[in-house]
Amino acid sequence: MKKVLLWIAGIVLAVVVIGIIAVFASAFFDNGPQGRQWQESAYDGVDMLNGKISAPARSPMPTSVQEDSVRDSAFAGQVQERVIIRSARMSLVASNVQEAVSALRTYTEEHSGFVVSAEVQTQENKAPRATVSLRIPAENLDAALSFIRLQALRVTSESVSGEDVTEEYVDLKARLTNLEASERQFLVIMKDARKTEDVLSVQREIERVRGEIESLTARKKYLEESAKLSSVVISIATDEASLPVVDARDAWRPLVVAKSAAAALVDMLKLLVNVVIWAIVFVPVWGTAILVVRYWKRRRLSVP
Repeated sequence: MKKVLLWIAGIVLAVVVIGIIAVFASAFFDNGPQGRQWQESAYDGVDMLNGKISAPARSPMPTSVQEDSVRDSAFAGQVQERVIIRSARMSLVASNVQEAVSALRTYTEEHSGFVVSAEVQTQENKAPRATVSLRIPAENLDAALSFIRLQALRVTSESVSGEDVTEEYVDLKARLTNLEASERQFLVIMKDARKTEDVLSVQREIERVRGEIESLTARKKYLEESAKLSSVVISIATDEASLPVVDARDAWRPLVVAKSAAAALVDMLKLLVNVVIWAIVFVPVWGTAILVVRYWKRRRLSVP
């Protein structure tokens, strides 16, 4: 009987404790205006930091911050346009590498893009080849790919990919809004601070928040520019064997294998011919060595 009473008492005590915790939680983390002010206030962040700064009377969040929060919430909930970073890689065989590179450069500049790099290689005993990296407005990517195909005798490999960064972009905007609001409140605290140690503590927080804002702003700008300008990398050569494979499905190229085997056979025949030539040229050397060896063998046999 005592055990049953102890169990009942324990359950009642647990229910009471949970009820008290729920009351305090609802009081401090209420979704109403006062609860939001408590959560988002930068004063409490400073109090937790050093426990010394006494917060002045809190003022409601500025109207501009509220409007920004509403706009960001609407943007997060209803994204009209996806933020997608598109890129492409192509390998193509062209009759003239230099002319193809010039045509790509001209087309890119005429369509509001720019050439990041263009490397042309013309080595002796090797087929001319080039690698061109360019950026083109995303809305013109499909037209640009069509133009690139026209410059080729044959497109050996092609790959077009897209990365959806909408979620990251929306998250960056929301974090920037919150950080900018925190920075404004820290600046208000800075004006009211009287002690040197309080000023230094708030200054450190302002510098930290400013660093995060700059970092997130740079990332946000990178996503925006990457979504506006697609990246295209084109490999061009007069011989298919000199081109890289940009799509795994095009990894097996029988014509390239046949050319490689023929080139290996030619190299082996060249090696054999070179060996024969060296042997003929060095006849006086190895011929004399053979005669000397035979002479010494005969002399030993003739000695009793």
